[in-house]
Amino acid sequence: MLVLAATFYKRHMRQLVDENRFRELLQRTIGFLRRLGPISPTSQIDCGILERIQQTLFGPPPDEKHHYANEGVVSEHMSSSAHNSFSAST
Repeated sequence: MLVLAATFYKRHMRQLVDENRFRELLQRTIGFLRRLGPISPTSQIDCGILERIQQTLFGPPPDEKHHYANEGVVSEHMSSSAHNSFSAST
Protein backbone atom coordinates (compact mmCIF):
# COMPACT_ATOMS: atom_id res chain seq x y z
CA MET A 1 0.00 0.00 0.00
CA LEU A 2 2.87 2.36 0.74
CA VAL A 3 4.37 1.87 -2.73
CA LEU A 4 0.98 2.46 -4.38
CA ALA A 5 0.44 5.56 -2.24
CA ALA A 6 3.87 6.95 -3.13
CA THR A 7 3.26 6.29 -6.83
CA PHE A 8 -0.18 7.88 -6.70
CA TYR A 9 1.19 10.90 -4.78
CA LYS A 10 3.67 11.77 -7.53
CA ARG A 11 1.77 13.69 -10.19
CA HIS A 12 3.82 12.37 -13.11
CA MET A 13 3.44 8.75 -11.94
CA ARG A 14 -0.22 8.90 -10.92
CA GLN A 15 -1.30 7.57 -14.31
CA LEU A 16 0.23 4.20 -13.39
CA VAL A 17 -2.30 3.67 -10.59
CA ASP A 18 -6.04 3.28 -11.18
CA GLU A 19 -7.53 5.70 -8.63
CA ASN A 20 -10.77 3.78 -8.02
CA ARG A 21 -8.98 0.48 -7.50
CA PHE A 22 -6.39 2.13 -5.26
CA ARG A 23 -9.10 3.74 -3.09
CA GLU A 24 -10.86 0.39 -2.85
CA LEU A 25 -7.70 -1.48 -1.84
CA LEU A 26 -6.70 1.22 0.64
CA GLN A 27 -10.10 1.17 2.32
CA ARG A 28 -10.16 -2.63 2.42
CA THR A 29 -6.67 -2.76 3.97
CA ILE A 30 -7.59 -0.12 6.56
CA GLY A 31 -10.71 -2.09 7.46
CA PHE A 32 -8.70 -5.29 7.85
CA LEU A 33 -6.08 -3.61 10.06
CA ARG A 34 -8.78 -1.88 12.10
CA ARG A 35 -10.32 -5.27 12.93
CA LEU A 36 -6.91 -6.59 14.04
CA GLY A 37 -6.07 -3.45 16.03
CA PRO A 38 -7.48 -4.60 19.38
CA ILE A 39 -5.21 -7.67 19.43
CA SER A 40 -2.20 -6.30 17.54
CA PRO A 41 -0.51 -3.00 18.43
CA THR A 42 1.44 -3.19 15.16
CA SER A 43 -1.78 -3.44 13.14
CA GLN A 44 -3.21 -0.52 15.09
CA ILE A 45 -0.20 1.65 14.24
CA ASP A 46 -0.20 0.53 10.59
CA CYS A 47 -3.90 1.35 10.36
CA GLY A 48 -3.23 4.86 11.67
CA ILE A 49 -0.47 5.37 9.11
CA LEU A 50 -2.72 4.28 6.23
CA GLU A 51 -5.59 6.44 7.51
CA ARG A 52 -3.31 9.48 7.50
CA ILE A 53 -2.11 8.65 3.99
CA GLN A 54 -5.73 8.26 2.88
CA GLN A 55 -6.64 11.62 4.39
CA THR A 56 -3.60 13.30 2.82
CA LEU A 57 -4.33 11.96 -0.65
CA PHE A 58 -8.12 12.16 -0.71
CA GLY A 59 -9.16 14.37 2.20
CA PRO A 60 -11.57 13.23 4.89
CA PRO A 61 -14.38 10.94 3.73
CA PRO A 62 -17.70 12.80 3.27
CA ASP A 63 -19.26 11.03 6.25
CA GLU A 64 -16.33 11.96 8.53
CA LYS A 65 -15.89 15.65 7.77
CA HIS A 66 -17.14 16.58 11.24
CA HIS A 67 -15.15 13.92 13.06
CA TYR A 68 -11.46 13.76 13.80
CA ALA A 69 -10.77 10.06 13.34
CA ASN A 70 -7.49 9.19 15.05
CA GLU A 71 -6.23 12.75 14.73
CA GLY A 72 -3.68 13.40 17.42
CA VAL A 73 -4.18 9.95 18.93
CA VAL A 74 -0.94 8.16 19.58
CA SER A 75 -0.78 4.57 20.72
CA GLU A 76 0.64 3.84 24.14
CA HIS A 77 3.74 2.35 22.50
CA MET A 78 4.52 5.56 20.66
CA SER A 79 3.77 7.95 23.53
CA SER A 80 6.11 6.57 26.20
CA SER A 81 8.73 9.28 25.65
CA ALA A 82 6.11 12.02 26.06
CA HIS A 83 4.83 10.34 29.22
CA ASN A 84 8.36 10.13 30.62
CA SER A 85 9.00 13.80 29.85
CA PHE A 86 5.89 14.96 31.65
CA SER A 87 6.33 12.69 34.66
CA ALA A 88 9.97 13.79 35.10
CA SER A 89 8.99 17.48 35.25
CA THR A 90 6.57 17.07 38.19
